[in-house]
Amino acid sequence: MGSMKTLSCAVLAALAVCGTQAANAGDFVNTTLWGIYSNNTMFGPRLAENGYLELEYFGQKGPVDLYGYFDAPKYFGGNENIKGVWDKNSSKLFAEQEPKLSFNRLTGKDLSVGPFKDWFLAADWIVDVGSTTDSRQNTLYYGVGTSIDTHTKLGMNVNLYAKQQWENYGAANAYSSNDGGRLQVQFFYPLYTFGNGATLNYFTFSNYDFGSKLGEKTEGSYRTNEAFVSTHIFSYNMKHMRFYGAARYFHNGGQWDDGATTPWGVQLKNTGWGYYLAAGYQF
Repeated sequence: MGSMKTLSCAVLAALAVCGTQAANAGDFVNTTLWGIYSNNTMFGPRLAENGYLELEYFGQKGPVDLYGYFDAPKYFGGNENIKGVWDKNSSKLFAEQEPKLSFNRLTGKDLSVGPFKDWFLAADWIVDVGSTTDSRQNTLYYGVGTSIDTHTKLGMNVNLYAKQQWENYGAANAYSSNDGGRLQVQFFYPLYTFGNGATLNYFTFSNYDFGSKLGEKTEGSYRTNEAFVSTHIFSYNMKHMRFYGAARYFHNGGQWDDGATTPWGVQLKNTGWGYYLAAGYQF
């Protein structure tokens, strides 16, 4: 399927949990069932269209912030460049888990330094449960993070990860004990609250992957050591119903070298914009 890496709107709430907006909230977990349509995504060697089902959760348990989701790829359909639950020799489940351990809540002390309000041990575990080597991924990002007080309604988080790479769709960097890292920057801004209690929010997060050895390990110079993805989401949230639209910018998405030609004759298009549309129900 090729590094699908989906997104969902409750990341907005996950950011609030991880930052200052819900630092004193009690234990809770919220779950949302989504129907999501994406097009022109550039994580693989061909442009992908995907209509999929997603179960997402976010919350807080003591000092731990919780966020994750489970996808049924191509559940509602998609193009031939992606395989899903109804296809043979394909991925039946794509999942991502992003727990964070808050040092403020763990110690019961205010460890803020200037605008840096809280500190975290952070992880991001991505698994694609494909039926073949070419359809499986198992990647762990681990490191530290901080929430930053901007003295406005703008919420901000920064995470710095190292990467442990196991399976990677048969790529040359599979089973690399240390394959670079990721810098992640997140922003959240509440735009408007309507009279019926619904909210309109903007959320953006950008991932810069660096220091990989994939480009130099791959014969033919069609993979890269670096990649950049920036995602911009507008969400409309009611008590239970959730809707969002998102635009996502790729630069060498999935570490495929935009404009290069693969040994099997595909000219890569991995720089540009893709988009997502979604509707969900929060339980």
